Amino acid sequence: MKHNGELLILTTMAEAERAAAFARGLVEARLAACVSVLPGATSFYRWKSETISEDREIVLLIKTHRQKLSEVEAYFREQHPYECPEFVVLDAAMSEGHGGWLRGELRIEG
Repeated sequence: MKHNGELLILTTMAEAERAAAFARGLVEARLAACVSVLPGATSFYRWKSETISEDREIVLLIKTHRQKLSEVEAYFREQHPYECPEFVVLDAAMSEGHGGWLRGELRIEG
């Protein structure tokens, strides 16, 4: 496996319908080759208080490429429902077959 600019971006949302629409929009715009929507997470955090919140959330695993990162960031600013969305970007080493498929879906040369 090797790294050719592929990325995995993590975010969360509260509502299943919004998560599905967000994921579909990323794939339709070719900003992501695939988005896995994983319900059932429980998040613990502090937000604008000292009280720890506990909320059910949906985790989105967004598979994309470094060349699309600025466009994905713009999509988050426009479409993500949270005031301050989680936007965790990880380098992803993929098999040549999967990485090639991803680059093809995103129309990345090379």
